[in-house]
Amino acid sequence: MQITTPRAWLIRGILLWLFAWLICSALLYAEQIRRQYWESDRAFTALFSTLSMALTQNESVIPILNGDEDPALLQQKFPQIQALEKTHDVPLDAPRVQPLSETSYWLYNPYRQIRVKINLAQLLKSDTHFTGIQLGLIKPHDLSHCRWLWTRQFPQHFQPFTLQAGADPRWLSVALLPHLFIALAWGFIISMVMLLLWVRSQQRTDRQRADYYQHARLNTLGELTAGVVHEINQPLTATQMWLQGGLRQLDQHNVDGAQHAIRSALTQTQRISELLTRFRAHLSEEPVTMTMVDLAHSWQRVGNLLEHEPGSKQIRITHDFSTRRVLTDRLWLEQVLHNLLNNAIQAQTNVQHGWVHIKSEAAGDKVKVTLTDGGPGFSSEALKLGLMPLFTERQGGLGLGLTLTESLMTRMDGSIELANSAQGGAEIRLWFSQEKRA
Repeated sequence: MQITTPRAWLIRGILLWLFAWLICSALLYAEQIRRQYWESDRAFTALFSTLSMALTQNESVIPILNGDEDPALLQQKFPQIQALEKTHDVPLDAPRVQPLSETSYWLYNPYRQIRVKINLAQLLKSDTHFTGIQLGLIKPHDLSHCRWLWTRQFPQHFQPFTLQAGADPRWLSVALLPHLFIALAWGFIISMVMLLLWVRSQQRTDRQRADYYQHARLNTLGELTAGVVHEINQPLTATQMWLQGGLRQLDQHNVDGAQHAIRSALTQTQRISELLTRFRAHLSEEPVTMTMVDLAHSWQRVGNLLEHEPGSKQIRITHDFSTRRVLTDRLWLEQVLHNLLNNAIQAQTNVQHGWVHIKSEAAGDKVKVTLTDGGPGFSSEALKLGLMPLFTERQGGLGLGLTLTESLMTRMDGSIELANSAQGGAEIRLWFSQEKRA
């Protein structure tokens, strides 16, 4: 089940907000620059129209002038006309325009032998939209360095000037408020979306977690049920054998043998009762009091319980208890030893002279208990998976014996390790505490 933390959702939201804001801000910035271009284009068109009107006035007025008009009165109506002079002997085919500067020139009328001085400086005054403006009366300036360039020729016959203007984008002269508004808007939208997605993800995770716990409870219940069946099966079988043996002894009028069989069956039923009590404690997680237990005594009890198991007669059981007392639960200890000894006996059913040896020794503040046998030992796969639930290589086995053994050892603050001995058989090492905690 994949779980996404709130920090991961926050990082995703920030990255998504940053991406959306950058894209929208870039588009808005491009639109603002485009608007600068169109504002300059409209300004160029308006300037062209103004100049065109002034040039038309020039060509309309000069044919009706005779040279005797007052320039001051004439300038009141036509501000671009700066002076009026009479000329002499100007050929009719002479040029009509004589440039004086970038913004002024003489406009001739050879038919009336007059000329007027035109100054367009006021009309061509500096405009904030343009980097440079020129009419091309004299040597024109190079405006090719400008990013935007406008060129247009006037239609007047005697003043066929070319108006040229250039401009550069004002990269830093853009409005910042819309960008801030976009950032806030996207921040709000993405926050709401990410919050909704996070809530839905949490709901989905909660459902998955609930399903997981439900399956885990069912699996645990199944494992415990199988464990109860596995652990109770041995004493039930032994009880049945003792009762059958007691009946045979009664048929033979052997009262002492029958009493011994009944007592042994009673011991097995008491063990079943203790096992059920321990399983109930395991399910309810009730605390278990750990006491100092005699390892040799528990091993003897386990040996007595399994002495009539099939195949146990040809098994030689030996021990070497250097350290006898361990801190544990007596019934759990006997259950662990019972499982291990029973597995060792079943592993040697086809062996003529099998053996099982157990020894204990102090290892620091622990007691190391080693149990070896003369069986085939563990396979490489069993060494890796032997403690996993439901893993077994024995036909008819449930694969829960070693799993429950490990669980019991863990609850007794101990541990278990699987290995193979130098003789080739299985070697199981158990570690117990040897001192009672304060």
